[in-house]
Amino acid sequence: MKKSKVILIALAAVIAVGAVAAAGVALSKKADLIDFGEIVLDGVPEKDAGATRVMSFNLRCKDDPEGSIDNRSQIALEVINQYAPDSFGIQEATPKWLRILDEKVGDRYARIGQARDFFGPLSEYNCVYYLKDKYNLLDSGTFWLSETPYKKYSVDYDSACRRIASWAVLEDKETGKVYTHINTHLDHVLESTRDAQCKVLLAEMAKLQTQGTVVITGDFNTYSDGDVYASMTAGADDAAITADVAVGAGITYHNYGKKADEGQGAIDFIFLTKGTPVDTYKVIRDTVQGMYPSDHYPVIADIHI
Repeated sequence: MKKSKVILIALAAVIAVGAVAAAGVALSKKADLIDFGEIVLDGVPEKDAGATRVMSFNLRCKDDPEGSIDNRSQIALEVINQYAPDSFGIQEATPKWLRILDEKVGDRYARIGQARDFFGPLSEYNCVYYLKDKYNLLDSGTFWLSETPYKKYSVDYDSACRRIASWAVLEDKETGKVYTHINTHLDHVLESTRDAQCKVLLAEMAKLQTQGTVVITGDFNTYSDGDVYASMTAGADDAAITADVAVGAGITYHNYGKKADEGQGAIDFIFLTKGTPVDTYKVIRDTVQGMYPSDHYPVIADIHI
């Protein structure tokens, strides 16, 4: 091997190690923790015994002046604990978020999902979590929203970021009922990019449809008046529309309360196999001592698979 090539490889290794070290410092840095005391959320709906509760939750990937991950996670964990979804999909999940969730809810929930980029310690994940005592994991995977979905780290359609969807096929251990939970996060720049990405999503949904009801949760970065929503609802139901009861329907990206609730509408959605019965849909707007768990509201739907 040429000496220059050896030097380049060595430099690359040093840079990689430095990046990991820097990431470790950043990820382990603790904010001044707020003692919220006992957190009790308002209006948590009862779930019908035969229903399955699914959730979509964009966690916000970094510390903000409005709240650090260390503080916001205390509220986010209570949202998960008190709403108790059977499965939930997260967006903007950094390795720090995964460590927090694994530590605090890992006794009840297992997760699937891969990093969207080459370098996992600095990447984001769209994991699906599911109740491990209730469900058997029959199959799972991650695909990229590109022309070659199962080619790792592929990117197309002028997407500003690599975008992925992770999925889990879950079998209820008692009833034998099966559903597939897909979780995604579309690109944030161009509507044409998102439209192409959602068509990949729908094509993969069609393949997974053979394994029971399909649920798609995610941050779609678009409103219901655009091409993406039209494409999605041509192939799937919007739980917010088909639910028997919709609570707090409206915007889901609120930028820590800076956007009025009567704004343009949701960008975080729960889509379902057409005809899937939905009891309740809710946008969760709780704050604790004026702090939000994220700059997005989490959303839930109680469905019948």
